[in-house]
Amino acid sequence: MNLTGYLFRGKLFVVDCGIMFPDPSKLGVEAIYPKIDTWFEQLGGVHAYLITHGHEDHIGALPYVLDRWPAPLYATPWTASLIEAKFLRRKISGKFPVTRINPGDRTTFKDVAIDWIPVNHSIPMASALLMKFGDNTVFHTGDFRIDFERQYEAPVDLESLRKIGARGVDLLIADSTNSERPGMGPSERSVVEPLGNLMANATGAVIITTFASNYWRVKTIADLCEKFGKKLLILGGGFEQGIRIADELGFDPLPEKIRAPEDQVGLGNIPRDRLVVLASGSQGEWRSAMSRLSAGEHRSFKVAPGDTVVFSSRMIPGNEKSVLWLINNFNRLGAKVVTSRDAPGIHVSGHAYRGEIKTLIELLQPRNFIPMHGTFTHLNANESIIAELGMDGTATLLIEDGDMVDLSPAGCVDAGSINVETLFVDSDSYASMTKEVLRERLRLGEGGCAIVSGVFDVDGKRWLRSPDIILQGIEFRPEEGHAGPVAKDFWIEEACMYVADAVVRMAEQQPGSSAEDFEEEARLTLRRLLFGSLNRKPSVFARIHCFG
Repeated sequence: MNLTGYLFRGKLFVVDCGIMFPDPSKLGVEAIYPKIDTWFEQLGGVHAYLITHGHEDHIGALPYVLDRWPAPLYATPWTASLIEAKFLRRKISGKFPVTRINPGDRTTFKDVAIDWIPVNHSIPMASALLMKFGDNTVFHTGDFRIDFERQYEAPVDLESLRKIGARGVDLLIADSTNSERPGMGPSERSVVEPLGNLMANATGAVIITTFASNYWRVKTIADLCEKFGKKLLILGGGFEQGIRIADELGFDPLPEKIRAPEDQVGLGNIPRDRLVVLASGSQGEWRSAMSRLSAGEHRSFKVAPGDTVVFSSRMIPGNEKSVLWLINNFNRLGAKVVTSRDAPGIHVSGHAYRGEIKTLIELLQPRNFIPMHGTFTHLNANESIIAELGMDGTATLLIEDGDMVDLSPAGCVDAGSINVETLFVDSDSYASMTKEVLRERLRLGEGGCAIVSGVFDVDGKRWLRSPDIILQGIEFRPEEGHAGPVAKDFWIEEACMYVADAVVRMAEQQPGSSAEDFEEEARLTLRRLLFGSLNRKPSVFARIHCFG
């Protein structure tokens, strides 16, 4: 859920605009993003959006935020293509045009200059931003790696970073995700050999899953298929989207001869030990290709005993249950499952290890340093690097969501904080929900709901249609030899009489009561009855039509 605002001479520049994925307790929620309307309004809106790369935690909130706060949008070509595809799915294509900036180029806004510094990451065309605000220079890393052995893209230009540092960096804001992991992270190239060994030694089909955004891993798998004479079946729209974007941007294409048509695989024309299946859904996403394969429900391919399932990915915290569900299902089908825990070399991170962050800091020699992107523990570990390097001339500031900082020639100063709430995106409608609406949804899911309805003659103090009660997600213990459903029917019959009497009594004792008053009396009566019987408070609704 990355979103950083830089305010300079009345103009707000927003770097990244991402979502956070919900945990399973957030029923029916697609994503979470920051509620920033109050602050953007006070600051006069957004002058420009600058997007470092195309992962969802950096671009996912754009359709919702841009709708309220439109402004020019800048991104490198790969990132721009992902954003435009997202807008097309949301049916807002063309509403918010994206200006494409090639890595290494400069964007200028009168008294602000932005240099797009190419960095390595697990997605193509990621950029750090070197931002010149008047006399202040800020280096904002985005997500980055320093990978000296890149296969398909150039490694980070250390000499260029050294020159930037020599000119002076007032503030470095750096990724903290792997700040606790010592040394230099393994190169993306390092996955080639272990993945190749798994392919070469497999006696059945090989099913591989990885993050769909990692085109470099897709290209590695395709090249290995060509090397070992395998056919590649690709299952998952995210992979196909990346391949399409790569073709459009002139990347080295996947070897066409290795592609296995989806409608031909099931005909038995390809020997099983010559087939590699690249499937999306490494985190166990519902109805993803991996989910359907593990359940034996995919129309194009069935996993069989002797196949090998490879998770060339990490288990994102919060997804443990869904990933373990996949693994369990594949084991049940007789497949051998290999994860990065069993064979650590089959996956590498796209985020800088502690040694890489040290290298960046030593090259840039910033006057001030702020860690970003990670838990408080990650931020704290990142901040400690400055002391570890003995850089007494660099001041550090540990901040969290909502914190504000003033940057001046005198240094960085804590400028207080704002309360940043969150909004929740509905999985079906993509509408934004507040915390209160989500709380209502969770209450319905946890406690069930009850609805009482009827028609009441206020003047005659009588029911024209006696109350009906509907209970959803509520059950009763068997009583006096009755089964649960029968006990429930007896309870409803008795509760209807209590509600009917309560409303009549109110009409007699409180003349002049409104229709809303009668509905509330019916609701509270039913609520008390439910609490007395179940010792819990389901959501209760009343719809009483009153006449007279």
